Amino acid sequence: MSQPAEHLRAVEAAFRAGRPAEAETAARAALKSAPADPGVQHVGGMALLRLGRLQDALAPLGRAAGAENAPVSWVVALGNAQAMAGQAAEAEATFRRVLAREPANAVVLLNLGILLSGRGALEEAEKAIEASLAARPGHPGALIALGNVRTQAGDTLGAVVAYREAVAAKPDFAEAQANLGGALADLGQAAEAEATLRRALALNSGLGLARHRLGDLLIGLGRMEEAQAALRQVVTQDPRAAAAWNSLGLALRALGRMADAANAFRSAIAAKPDLAQAHANLALLLAWLDEPATEAAARAVALAPGDDHAHLAAAVAAAARGDVPAAQAASRQAVRLRPFVHIPARGAAEATVLVLQALEDGHFQPAPGGAKLPEGHNNAVEHLDPARFARVDLYVDALAEDPGLLDRLPRCDVAYNAITEPEGMRRSLALAATALEKLGLPVINAPASVPQAARDLAPALFAGIEGLVIPRVLRVTAAPDTAAAVRAAMAEAGVDFPVIARPAGTHTGQGMVLLRAEAELAALPASTDLFITEFVDFRDADGLWRKTRLLCVGGRVLPEHWATADDWNIHHRNSRAYMRAHPEEQAREIDYLEHFEKRFGVPRLIAVGEMADRLGLDFFGIDAALLPDDRLVVFEANPSMRAMFAEAREGFEYLLPGIGRISAAFCDLVLRRARRG
Repeated sequence: MSQPAEHLRAVEAAFRAGRPAEAETAARAALKSAPADPGVQHVGGMALLRLGRLQDALAPLGRAAGAENAPVSWVVALGNAQAMAGQAAEAEATFRRVLAREPANAVVLLNLGILLSGRGALEEAEKAIEASLAARPGHPGALIALGNVRTQAGDTLGAVVAYREAVAAKPDFAEAQANLGGALADLGQAAEAEATLRRALALNSGLGLARHRLGDLLIGLGRMEEAQAALRQVVTQDPRAAAAWNSLGLALRALGRMADAANAFRSAIAAKPDLAQAHANLALLLAWLDEPATEAAARAVALAPGDDHAHLAAAVAAAARGDVPAAQAASRQAVRLRPFVHIPARGAAEATVLVLQALEDGHFQPAPGGAKLPEGHNNAVEHLDPARFARVDLYVDALAEDPGLLDRLPRCDVAYNAITEPEGMRRSLALAATALEKLGLPVINAPASVPQAARDLAPALFAGIEGLVIPRVLRVTAAPDTAAAVRAAMAEAGVDFPVIARPAGTHTGQGMVLLRAEAELAALPASTDLFITEFVDFRDADGLWRKTRLLCVGGRVLPEHWATADDWNIHHRNSRAYMRAHPEEQAREIDYLEHFEKRFGVPRLIAVGEMADRLGLDFFGIDAALLPDDRLVVFEANPSMRAMFAEAREGFEYLLPGIGRISAAFCDLVLRRARRG
């Protein structure tokens, strides 16, 4: 027997005996003893490949495949090794050599298709994989590859067809079930997606891909505890699963476990430093926590300059550090990159709602969920049941540069105008009105009606409604000497101290101050449009300040809360802090919500109904106080008020049933308007 043959026999013997070091020594000896023998070079190269010595295997495999009349299997082996080594161009050339000899080689066509998809040549890749399936019909691996290419190309429906065929061909193929479940989730078919992913895990409980996709699905369904448990299993099994760490961070953030979420995002970055999404999510979270976020946001943008999420993180980070121009620029770029977002329903959609939003001269702000729109919006869309309604969120700012954008929108049944601020959103309201005129959709809160909700119009608009107390409101135009301008306006209107001053276009009590005497005018900011409002002392007999928020939804009046604080500027932060320390006030609020009509009183309900008729909006809020004589002090009535979902889940869960009734009324309003249209 020749020396090379002896070495190759020694290789096999060492493999069978489980002695890889001896196998490698024998393989290298065989290669060295017969450098011109293609057969020895092929077998020796394959032995090195089997031992994980990929780079060392390439040269002998190349010599074998380059021999005259080399078997096709040798050339295929070289192409596979080149692909494994990341030599995409070389592997493609090798596969095409094979196809020149055997055009219908199913294995090589499949491998070529996978290779082409890796470099983004999706159309060529799909053709190659379809040719492979023509030569070898129903092959599960090829069907999965076809589904993957279609997913990559954005053809989710086509991907589902391919994955279903793979499952039909091999029902116990866990990977096919996992891919099918992921595609169904992308289509919004949540129930079938969950069942399919759980079948995949029943077939292979260690399949991290299926468990990760299940975790992402559960996040979308709002089942955060289940999601974080599933994702925790994935990262425990594979600590280098960067995308799963990132998803775990999202679940933990939604659960309010902010420190744990930050650690999860950092773990994602440690596992994959170029994962832009994790850098962006970390930046968004740090900004909310008032921690430095600029570095993480800058890294996200550097890694993914064409990703709207990265620019969103940059906007929020800039807003958190007070850099308004940078925040506005990054916000506009985020909207430019993604002017609308289509959110499919989790079940069978009863209607698709076009939600009109805008930036105007504002910018995205830090929020517990990552970011929020600038002042001048409400969060009414959070009332929409995601199992029943699909959404298309459109930033109308983009229409100024791209009027053809409307033609690219998915079909919608009804529009909801979430732009609510008549002061700072005038241009956006005009763009929204133009868009609605072109689309011809029925609308909730028509843009033309929003300006009627301006604070300074309320006294005249609601004048004469029995049982209402409407403080007078003066609008003072920006002036270099604010004190002099306010003094003159108050004198002309006959308004005396005390008064409340607030910058025009602001909400949530931001920048609002009580001025008790003329000397305090000097503290007002210069060159700022202001509203000056008569102050009404609405303290009760206990010396406390109590405020109710009502939501008027399609003609119905529903209470959201009855808050108590020890300060006149009552808002959710100080009222919830006070009520957390005084359980008796929580009991008082529960009683008010459970017996609303009795506690609120018929005269006040009649007055609120008249307010709704005059305002002409379908959905808006009223902040007011109940006076002992059955009258109602109205602080404001406008559509900018936000529902207290987050606050209710932070120790005030008794608010949730009432918010649920508001949500149900809003969903009913949307369906009525959609069907009427």
